[in-house]
Amino acid sequence: MLKRLYYLDNLRVFLTMLVIVFHTSIAYGGAGSWYFKDADTSQMNVTIVVLTIFTAVCQAFFMALFFFISGYFTPKSYDRKGPLRFLSDRFLRLGIPMVVYMLWLGPTAIYLAEYRKEQTYAEFFRESILHIKRINFGPLWFAEALIYFALFYVLYRMIFKKSKDTWTRPIAFPTGARLLGFALGSGLAAFLTRFVVPLGTGPLELQLGYFPLYILLFIAGILAYRHNWLEQIPPLLSKGWLRTALILIPVFPLLLIMTGALSGNLTYSGGLHLQAFLYAMWEPFICFGICLGLLRLFQRRMNKASKLMKRLSNLAFTAYIIHPLVVVSCTLLMHQVNLAPLLKLIIVAPVSVVLTFAAAQVIYKIPYASRIL
Repeated sequence: MLKRLYYLDNLRVFLTMLVIVFHTSIAYGGAGSWYFKDADTSQMNVTIVVLTIFTAVCQAFFMALFFFISGYFTPKSYDRKGPLRFLSDRFLRLGIPMVVYMLWLGPTAIYLAEYRKEQTYAEFFRESILHIKRINFGPLWFAEALIYFALFYVLYRMIFKKSKDTWTRPIAFPTGARLLGFALGSGLAAFLTRFVVPLGTGPLELQLGYFPLYILLFIAGILAYRHNWLEQIPPLLSKGWLRTALILIPVFPLLLIMTGALSGNLTYSGGLHLQAFLYAMWEPFICFGICLGLLRLFQRRMNKASKLMKRLSNLAFTAYIIHPLVVVSCTLLMHQVNLAPLLKLIIVAPVSVVLTFAAAQVIYKIPYASRIL
């Protein structure tokens, strides 16, 4: 168990850094919503195309892999604490950061991006934050979703009263055919969901169009813990899916071009459109391939604990919480610098990663902060 924890913790650090780079990429031309953008996206160019492909690939797998890791650690936590302590811990460690971000950190990022030239922060704080006029979940939608998942997990365990003996009935790692079925099924589920909730929309900032994969990977994480799947990933299967993902990465952009993307015809966010169907079916193949590839890679190459990685692992969630403020601040500092967006990204992304984890270290040393973060 300890060996698995090492590489999963290291993978979580990598994913957190990737989230920071992902949002910085959106700021400089990648597709997606973000607080402040320092790039002209009105006309298509090579930088926008490259960064949009990058953000689309990241979106296809990295949050799903976060949910897998969260699902993996859920049964152990529940078994050790029981339903009440498990839920109270979830509400403490997820709910408090979510509320702090929603009522303060998120609105502050909005102030920096939109209102810094119009009013002082004190005025904005009094008018918008104290009166709760600007509520923003930002990336803490993830914590919100995990609270809902924890509630459903507890409800399931209490209704069906699953014992440890029942849980240990062996379930083999999914075959290639089953993974193909899950990929096609989750893609179809996403396509249908986006009829009702197109991408970019959703209740309480939850983009439900992405949730078929999130739910599937969270359940897979639970099963992986119970049935020791991480030690059973077939190397050939993992390599095959990774190769498939790498081959398919450029396919969707080409299909978008073939269906009119260059002329402004973009309908991939939802509805009865060919682009929406192709995007929904493309995502799970990218997700499965890269997730399997990363799990195998970190298991083989990063299954060790060092003082640095242990510290970064402890800081990863804090870094995830605060990174929007750092990224927005760094982007604003470079705003007047006369450089191409791609060059700015190359500078701002690594600086944002370093500063975010440095700030997380300061926050982590605040008395009692480690009990929550």
